[in-house]
Amino acid sequence: MKRSLLLFLTLTISFGCITTRINRIMQSWQGNHYGELIAKWGPPQMVFDDGYEGRILIYTARRQFIAPGKSTTYTTGRATAYDNLIWGSATSTTYYTPAKTYGYTAYRMFWINKKGRIYRWAWRGL
Repeated sequence: MKRSLLLFLTLTISFGCITTRINRIMQSWQGNHYGELIAKWGPPQMVFDDGYEGRILIYTARRQFIAPGKSTTYTTGRATAYDNLIWGSATSTTYYTPAKTYGYTAYRMFWINKKGRIYRWAWRGL
């Protein structure tokens, strides 16, 4: 119980620090000209009209992580000690769960006004 609580608190604090950092980075672009953003981040993957004579620039990044494989061995049987020797029989079976790859897409979005200034931002995915 204590280990799971400690793990939960550690993950919560870590994600809190990461989201604060992303928010700071995104906020730092507000008010800048979009040309500076493109010079630093490169061209966006998508561009849309914002409905107010401006644009929405969307940057995407594919994130992947691998859950490692796991093997578990179960042993059944009996053993008896007799004359300083151990006698018996046992059967072992090993089960293997292969590694699995998971992934998602992270988005960074910037709204650009008709003068070319970033007036809003949003993000999804770490």
